[in-house]
Amino acid sequence: MNLERAIFVTGATGIVGCPLLTSLGDRGIKAYALSRKKQSVSTKPRVRWLESDLDRLSVTGDLPSADVLVHAAPLWLLPRNLQSFVRSGVRRVIAFSSTSAESKTDTRDHRERAIADRLQRAEKECYELCNYYGVGLTLFRPTLIYGFARDRNITTIANFIKRFGFFAVAGEAKGKRQPVHAMDLAASSIEVIDNPQSINRTYNLSGGEQLSYRAMVQRIFEGLDKPPRIIHLPVRLYRVGLRCMSMLKNGPSFSPDVADRMNRDLCFNHQQATSDFGYRPAKFLIDPQRDLYRT
Repeated sequence: MNLERAIFVTGATGIVGCPLLTSLGDRGIKAYALSRKKQSVSTKPRVRWLESDLDRLSVTGDLPSADVLVHAAPLWLLPRNLQSFVRSGVRRVIAFSSTSAESKTDTRDHRERAIADRLQRAEKECYELCNYYGVGLTLFRPTLIYGFARDRNITTIANFIKRFGFFAVAGEAKGKRQPVHAMDLAASSIEVIDNPQSINRTYNLSGGEQLSYRAMVQRIFEGLDKPPRIIHLPVRLYRVGLRCMSMLKNGPSFSPDVADRMNRDLCFNHQQATSDFGYRPAKFLIDPQRDLYRT
């Protein structure tokens, strides 16, 4: 990679943005990290923090010059801000969508269906705008992202197990999953920057191992060094329980469709990414201490 280039990173404080900044800093590449809140001075070499809210970033916003943008913030924020980045010199964009754009189109939960629709619209707009501005675009659709005890899925399960010592699943919980580590996504972002074969392509980025939802939960128990106490509840009862939890004041919001998805395969082939830029993701939870405990 050209060490003289500069890279914008949106979603810089997020689960993908953080390891990406570390990787860029370790390589001595200049990075401009965008965050809604003012950050302290970076200890990473050649990383400069910019206080900028993508919900309000104007097309005349005062941004420094950079030729690459890695957009790890919500995808639908990119189309409205792309012109600002293009005016700052960006000619290459790597952006993160989600396999939810495909897997949640038929859900009965209107909120999840709305997110899938929003992602699909944003993907279409990104391609159209990048084509208009002459910008090379690569879209990533990761599966279940986890890492550093900062995600909303694996960490939620781990925290429940730590507190109560058991975990309940719906039915057999036999639906296949491919959790993908944030570090594999960060590495992929760097790999494709100078790869012309990846331009104007969308890639599924799934994890390096397929396992059932139940097996995934059992692996988390093992990572926490706790005996697996997994309770199987009827799917209908599980749905009712999730609906009741969502009605609690200040309680977490869970879609009842989570119960159905526990028994539905949500696996995506990443062979095209392997072929085009050597994508080889790690197996699930190879470092439990790093990924299940906040440091």
